[in-house]
Amino acid sequence: MKKSLQYCVSFFAFTAVMSSATFAQDAVQTSQRQPVLEEIIVTAARIPQRIEQIGSTVSILSARQLERQQIDVLSDGLKLIPGVAITRSGGTGQLTQVRMRGFTTKHVLTMIDGVKLNNPSATSNQFGIENLFLGNVERIEVLRGPQSGLYGADAVAGVINIITRRGQGDPKFRGSALYGSHNTFDVSGQLSGGIDDLGYVFGASYYNTDGISLASRPPGNQEEDGYRNLTLNGRIDWAATEDIDVFGWVRYIDAKNETDNNFLPANNPQRLPAFLFQDSPGFAKNKQFFAALRGTWRTLDDKLVHNVQLSNVNLDTQSVTPTAQQDALGRTLEANYYATFYFTESTFILAGADYRTEKGRFGAPRGVAFAAIDRTQWNRALFATANIGLTDGFYVSGALRRDDNEEFGVKTTYRVTGAYNFPDTFDIADIQTKIRASYGTGAEAPALRQQLGQSPTFRGNPDLQPESNWMWDIGIEQALENGFARWSLTYYKGRATNGIFNVTTVGISRPVNVDSPVDMRGFEADFIAQPLDWLELNFAYTRADSYLVSNRIQLFGRPKHEFSGAITVKPTEKLTATFDGYLRSKFFSDFPSSFQMPSYEVFGITLGYVITPSIRLTAKMQNLFDKIYEEKLGDSAYGRTMQLRVNVVF
Repeated sequence: MKKSLQYCVSFFAFTAVMSSATFAQDAVQTSQRQPVLEEIIVTAARIPQRIEQIGSTVSILSARQLERQQIDVLSDGLKLIPGVAITRSGGTGQLTQVRMRGFTTKHVLTMIDGVKLNNPSATSNQFGIENLFLGNVERIEVLRGPQSGLYGADAVAGVINIITRRGQGDPKFRGSALYGSHNTFDVSGQLSGGIDDLGYVFGASYYNTDGISLASRPPGNQEEDGYRNLTLNGRIDWAATEDIDVFGWVRYIDAKNETDNNFLPANNPQRLPAFLFQDSPGFAKNKQFFAALRGTWRTLDDKLVHNVQLSNVNLDTQSVTPTAQQDALGRTLEANYYATFYFTESTFILAGADYRTEKGRFGAPRGVAFAAIDRTQWNRALFATANIGLTDGFYVSGALRRDDNEEFGVKTTYRVTGAYNFPDTFDIADIQTKIRASYGTGAEAPALRQQLGQSPTFRGNPDLQPESNWMWDIGIEQALENGFARWSLTYYKGRATNGIFNVTTVGISRPVNVDSPVDMRGFEADFIAQPLDWLELNFAYTRADSYLVSNRIQLFGRPKHEFSGAITVKPTEKLTATFDGYLRSKFFSDFPSSFQMPSYEVFGITLGYVITPSIRLTAKMQNLFDKIYEEKLGDSAYGRTMQLRVNVVF
């Protein structure tokens, strides 16, 4: 691990030094630069807040950063965020796990424009992010730490909020075409603009690749497992009156990924577990439909603001092998209302209610059938949050939520935060300093398939009880007053109790509440800067410990150390080069969780060239040194790949 970390840091140090030596004589001073950092956050309290008021730990991926590194899918973007670990089984579109501060995917709430995404028909009620492409994204806000006090059960570990572009101004068309390794191509188009008080965005994209084998270990594993994805999206923003805004959007995804379902022979040459995947026919189809309608009404001279939202999330999945078929349908309908009263810009009270119904349906029309699930549950909640500016630069907030679940009854969660911005008289010259702290609790109910089972080898447990947790963090953030750099350091500690884990006995897996609590603690560092017109830096580091108190062994899929970094240089007005790297220390595989995976590091480069003001050409090479590695035992990862993309805007 130490050698890998030195290798990674040395690479970026060398790149920075070479950049300085080559371009320093041509550097333009800061007068022409624009601040690279977002100042407004909407996820921390459901409404826009300036970043100095927020006591929670939050990171932002901007459209600018996503474009410079040519990041197309959400999972690749999240690798740049401290405190987040990604495990993908195979190539693009394959099953992807998100772990945040030691918690699992089911504990992380994913949202699009404030709409919660979850899947009641999934094994753990989690939403799979593998089909989310980022073609129309303005920015991604990642809020870490328990947020159940405001958002409910699915936000135990934190929140990922994808914020899409808003149409305005003259009509504009964005088009893109890509071709790359593994016969990968991607075409997309987006039309946006505004007509009087109406803004619109309509887009479509189609991605197709021959892919790589999901299974990585011999014998065999030469069969390519392809993936395709069609995404359609639309958004309308309408200023109906001076005081009323209406916002609606839809997204439709039709995706198919080929899978491997056979298993290694028991006497395989590598003496690996016989339950690892091996080349075989099979596929999974996903049809996803999201829709939302929101209205905002400002009254009392904008002091009292009402928001009402209706949303629908429909996830239809079909998994097929030569001998079996499984169908699943997850549908969530939600209505919520909340009102915000502003005493001042920094002091407000927000209160509201939401009602949600979740339908989960699961069955096996072909093959060995065990459990046929078709059930709907409701959840209703009351929530409130308050933010108070005690003095200039000192802010505290609190959130309280009471959930009443049809199956598990009443559960109350809360969150408190504080942020103090040092005044100029106590601050370092030209540097703004903020210290922040937060404490929150969370709760997560068992999923339907955990309660009822899904196959002869996965039995349900109707006696499961909800999980509970708490976590606190403390951090310091500093930024240059001119807005061209920001960095933060965070320490967190938490405990989860009554955790649900799968226990396997004689080939039969069954979820149970584990008596031993799970302790989580770690350190996160984040840095972004544009010190010169031609140079931009992004770095993130995580040290994370997550283990059962009973044995103090690190939980699977959670590396202790992660590092990501990117250096962007702009030697001319038309040419941009971004060098990026990612490092992961050794870790235990998802399955079997006793197998320790070796550490690895991968590097990449992205070149962008402006042909005309309307046409941009980019070339990207990932895994420059063709590193052989796995994110999960027996599942493939990409070797060296290349792609070429043309972007047009007019």
